[in-house]
Amino acid sequence: MTRPGHSPFFWISALIAAAWWVVCAGAFGYLTWFGPVPTAFVKHLLPETIPRSVWFWPAPWIVLVPLASAAVVFVVYLVLARLIVDRTDGSRVARFLALWFVAVLTGFLATLPWVISAIISAFPPSRAAFVLDPAGDAMLLSGYWGIAWGWLPALLALRRVREPAAALEQGTDAVPATVATGPFRRYPLAVLSTVAVVVLVASGLVVGLGSRAERLVSAAENALADGNTLGAVPDPDVPVTPPPTVAPDAAAAPAGWCTPEDTAVLLGDPDAATGHRTVSIQAMNFSDLPCTLNGYPDLAFADQAGSAIAVTLVHGGSFMTTDDGAQPIEVPAGGFAVTRLGWDAMATADVPATYTLFSALYPGLDRGSWPITLDIVAGGKVSVTAWSLSGATD
Repeated sequence: MTRPGHSPFFWISALIAAAWWVVCAGAFGYLTWFGPVPTAFVKHLLPETIPRSVWFWPAPWIVLVPLASAAVVFVVYLVLARLIVDRTDGSRVARFLALWFVAVLTGFLATLPWVISAIISAFPPSRAAFVLDPAGDAMLLSGYWGIAWGWLPALLALRRVREPAAALEQGTDAVPATVATGPFRRYPLAVLSTVAVVVLVASGLVVGLGSRAERLVSAAENALADGNTLGAVPDPDVPVTPPPTVAPDAAAAPAGWCTPEDTAVLLGDPDAATGHRTVSIQAMNFSDLPCTLNGYPDLAFADQAGSAIAVTLVHGGSFMTTDDGAQPIEVPAGGFAVTRLGWDAMATADVPATYTLFSALYPGLDRGSWPITLDIVAGGKVSVTAWSLSGATD
């Protein structure tokens, strides 16, 4: 006979499960990072209930994420215990086994926020068959936690229950009031289930926000380690969109114009005056025949992640450059032509700055590139002069 009044302190068992969930995660992280115990052994003894990387996340997520995970374990365990254990025959053994089974189910379900967050972060997958790959074996490990340790909260909770043996032997429903009325016994199962769903969703948001904060911090640390201190660190969650290989809508060049088959494009050294900048680009005709250039080079800019930066190009001179205007020039064999970029110093705080400069002799050719750090930022304006004949040292 089912006797709901004989249910153990579900909330005590749920609290123990939630606390042990976090303890196992912390112990796993410590032993695998700093301990002398082999990782394979630790995985069998203390399953990784919370990814160990969480213990290195920035504040406050290093605290909020484990607390959110523990809250999920608590409410899910509580709901499943109310749903399953009350339907046992009332014996201590049956309730013990039922609570152990509840811990196994809780382990699987409590990992859902992590699994969903990982899938969303890696979406879209390269192939539909790989959509679940980011989740890895998280659910299996957390389910194993319930198998390995689910007996502990069940045993400790049942030890707190002091039911008169005579009452059980006689099959009466009379039990101590402290057993029949726990803190959560007065709430309907539907209410607790709703709370569990809310906590799962909230935990998923906390995990997602914490994971994003960790990615941003890691991106900033990696940029600093690489010496990339100019401009904003690119958002690691934004896909890289490099400049087009060829300028769009470019007209075909007339015969006799310089091409990459006979002309090399070389980057000069930057120069600066107070508040002003310039850098030159040279075209060297390495063939045995002259070739023609007319107009302005094709330019593009990219940040440290390789994404294109929107920069306004102005044909003309600047404080440090002079433009004679577009006109056909014949670059002799072994000769040089030059174009110069000029701009005013730009504020680089919190905006993408240039880490790669792309160039072609003119629009329609494949762009080459050079790694170079310049204070040319998104939304900035750069003046560029037309090609003109030059000496090799210009």
